[in-house]
Amino acid sequence: MDGGLTVGLVMQAIPEVGTPEALAEMLMEDLKKRNIVYGVNEQEIRRVIRDRVLNQQVEVAHGTPPRPGRNAEIEIVLLPPSFMAQPAEDGRVDYKNIENVAQVKSGDIISRKIPSDPGEPGINVFGKPIRPPAVRDARHPAGRNTAISEDGLEMAAARDGFLRWNGDKIDVLELYAVKGDVDLHTGNIRYDKDVEIFGSVLAGFEVIAGGDVRIYGNVDGGKVVSLNGSVKVDGGVMGSEGGPGVVTAEGDVQIGRARFAHIQSTRGSVIANFAVEHSEIRAAGDLILRAGPAMSCVVEVGGAVDVTNVTPDAPIGGQRPARPAMTQSGKGNRRAYLRIALSPPVKASIMGDVPAETRQGTILNMSAGGVKLRVPDRLKEGDRHRIQFALEGLPGTMWMEAEVVRTCEPLVEGEPAGGGRSYGLKFVQIEPAVREAIARYCLAEDLRQHRLTQAG
Repeated sequence: MDGGLTVGLVMQAIPEVGTPEALAEMLMEDLKKRNIVYGVNEQEIRRVIRDRVLNQQVEVAHGTPPRPGRNAEIEIVLLPPSFMAQPAEDGRVDYKNIENVAQVKSGDIISRKIPSDPGEPGINVFGKPIRPPAVRDARHPAGRNTAISEDGLEMAAARDGFLRWNGDKIDVLELYAVKGDVDLHTGNIRYDKDVEIFGSVLAGFEVIAGGDVRIYGNVDGGKVVSLNGSVKVDGGVMGSEGGPGVVTAEGDVQIGRARFAHIQSTRGSVIANFAVEHSEIRAAGDLILRAGPAMSCVVEVGGAVDVTNVTPDAPIGGQRPARPAMTQSGKGNRRAYLRIALSPPVKASIMGDVPAETRQGTILNMSAGGVKLRVPDRLKEGDRHRIQFALEGLPGTMWMEAEVVRTCEPLVEGEPAGGGRSYGLKFVQIEPAVREAIARYCLAEDLRQHRLTQAG
């Protein structure tokens, strides 16, 4: 029975002649003829004969069963992130701070191997060995930048970085890359080395890195900090009056455009490729504005301010201006909208709800923040009007909504005589591109008038 591990005996008759000892010896000799030589229980055989146990199965031989072994196992010491939000002590869950980065140093043990145990063979009643069940080996989840010890028992990180599953393998990666936006799917990013964001950093989320940060999208009201490197944002750093977009780095900060942003470089320079407005910029080094001056901004720099892309002869495009529209003081650089007088004045339309309500006026001076407008009839302070006009050298027609903030009386020298009054209007609703174009035009016109004055 049991594959040769057990022998059962059933006595149907026991001879009356002969002693029990002699009969037992004859029975054991018969077992040997059948090659049953291991684990024979002689005492049990003698009992059966002596007590004349009939028609009852009795186990008279038993082998030694094999001892099963144990499969090899892999113990994961350091797991890649689960990307799950963990509840706080009060039970609340912060879905912005999730487990998304598992940092490691070179040499850190990632997994350990518990070797297999082959077990021990057994012996059947025929004296033959019985093999234990086969056991399986196990392999470390060795991915990129991992190393296995010579004895095969440990797998360690081969470089500094973070852990990430790659199928059933574990990689150690150095560059932390986010394929989309930094949002609820990713949570806030905190990593000691370089970070690359292929999307945008959305409002309320932050990226804090020890190395360089590259963002191919925008910083839409979010926060980006590089503790030891630089930051480059291909898009814009955009926020609101109540929640600015924030970018801070030890090294250089390079951005596309900025609106309601806080930009700071503690040891490097700040470079803006497009329009900058309603923002705070602080740099230990230089400030380079490649699309004209910053509009309605607070600027503090330790180096030079370089405003490019505007010349006296070309309001849009061109080389560095001869005189930038910024001044420097011991507390840093601060800039307001540049206002210029228009000679000759520019005609403007004050739009009504229907064409019959449209009135004509004349713009006497202007800045990127508002205009001084002369109209033949009266305007009421606090009222808002839609204004439309064109500037020489700039394509298209500009329009915006402006609020009457003051009445300019009496007429001052330089204004045309005749009927009508002059009013100061502040732009309250204007496209950023339109405001930027007006700012460039004002700077170029101011430089042109300055050159004419010097030539005279």
